[in-house]
Amino acid sequence: MKMKKTWKVFLTLVTAFVAVVLVACGQGTASKDNKEAEVKKIDFILDWTPNTNHTGLYVAKEKGYFKEAGVDVDLKLPPEESSSDLVINGKAPFAIYFQDYMAKKLEKGAGITAVAAIVEHNTSGIISRKSDNVTSPKDLVGKKYGTWNDPTELAMLKTLVESQGGDFEKVEKVPNNDSNSITPIANGVFDTAWIYYGWDGILTKSQGVDANFMYLKDYVKEFDYYSPVIIANNDYLKDNKEEARKVIQAIKKGYQYAMEHPEEAADILIKNAPELKEKRDFVIESQKYLSKEYASDKEKWGQFDAERWNAFYKWDKENGILKEDLTDKGFTNEFVK
Repeated sequence: MKMKKTWKVFLTLVTAFVAVVLVACGQGTASKDNKEAEVKKIDFILDWTPNTNHTGLYVAKEKGYFKEAGVDVDLKLPPEESSSDLVINGKAPFAIYFQDYMAKKLEKGAGITAVAAIVEHNTSGIISRKSDNVTSPKDLVGKKYGTWNDPTELAMLKTLVESQGGDFEKVEKVPNNDSNSITPIANGVFDTAWIYYGWDGILTKSQGVDANFMYLKDYVKEFDYYSPVIIANNDYLKDNKEEARKVIQAIKKGYQYAMEHPEEAADILIKNAPELKEKRDFVIESQKYLSKEYASDKEKWGQFDAERWNAFYKWDKENGILKEDLTDKGFTNEFVK
């Protein structure tokens, strides 16, 4: 009889214990579900295939900075539609774009704003084979220049050549449809091209091409514009101020980490873009270069200098690219500071 009673008590205790465990588990699951529900999915459109301009984004994802901000950011390759058009049309809140390309969109009233500068200064310029002795913009005269045939590009090239006394009409323009400009230069398809040093410039070394390079900003101060930048949809910014700030601050942490740990950051990029695995040495070299270019002061990463931003759009207007005055339009430091 005593045995039965003891057994009954034991069963009652076990049942009670199991019930407590189940409730606790249920609460844990509910809590986890609530946490999952709180994480909002956000699309972020890249401008091109993954490269070292994008490293900070992948670091922010890998290190959990986005999750800490309560968002799950999906980094997407650009479709046929321009990354900016997706943001303008409200199909994505964020994308990577360029200040120079923004000009025409802003003039037409596009609802986009640059919310962070990925790189502090313009790292683009003109590259050529060393044997062609192109050491100044005026040396482009008589050379074949690989062009995308963009009106802004050609107007800038004209200003660049003429700033050093060259005759722009005597620069031969050849279509540049290659995915990189180094291969056609090495093969003599054209002699010079406009590139970003952090990718194609480093590529010359890895391909063993002896090259000369000159930064645009060293010859025309107005050409020290912001490229690339992170743009956002204006309605999204208005309706989701706090969330937008958290996203940009998470991205800022990603780029700051990449500045301090270039090799590890390069490996994070490669992990997320396996097609770069065979080019690891090149990616690390590119990352080491860009990690110093993201910002001279890591605390000020992403911030715009209004004077520099406005100087380029003033040049645009003076050279007939723009009809409207875009002074102080199209950028903000509100979310990155």
